[in-house]
Amino acid sequence: MAEKKFQQKILFLLGAPILGITAYANQQKMFTTLQLIATLGAVVAFFPNLSETIKYSLMISGVLLALFYLTKRKYFEQDKWGWLGSIGLICIAFGFATDSNLSPFWFGFFLGLGGLIVAAYSAIGFFHYKIKIALIWLILNIIFSIKHILIFLKNLK
Repeated sequence: MAEKKFQQKILFLLGAPILGITAYANQQKMFTTLQLIATLGAVVAFFPNLSETIKYSLMISGVLLALFYLTKRKYFEQDKWGWLGSIGLICIAFGFATDSNLSPFWFGFFLGLGGLIVAAYSAIGFFHYKIKIALIWLILNIIFSIKHILIFLKNLK
C-alpha cells in the first residue's frame, strides 16, 4: 500500500507541473495557478511529518500568491467566472494541507468539492467560451473528485 501511495505522489509531482506548463503555454492563467497549487501540494505530500500548521501556512501562502498574480494580471476583470475557479483553488489547497489519516472527512470534502468546482469552471470555459484546453481540466477534475467524494461520503457521521 505504501508503494502505491508513493507512486501516486510521484505521478502528481510529475503531472502537475506538466499541466501547469501546458496551461501557461496556452495563456490560461487560472489553470496555471491551479497547477502551481497542485505542485505545491505534491511537494508537501512528500513531507508527512510537517505539522498541519506548516502545511496550511504553505498552501494558504500559495493561494495568496496565486490570487495576487491573478489580480495583478487583471484576470478577474477579463473572466467573470474567475471567482469560481478561485474558490476551487482554495478548496483544493485546503485539501492538500489536510492529513488524510487524521481528518479523512475534511480531506475528502475539500478535495472533492474543490475538484468539482474547478470542473464546473472548466465546463464554463469549454462549453461557453470555447476554450478547448479547458476540456482537459474538466475531465481530470471530475476523475480527481470521484475518489475524494467517496472518502468524504464514507466518513460522514
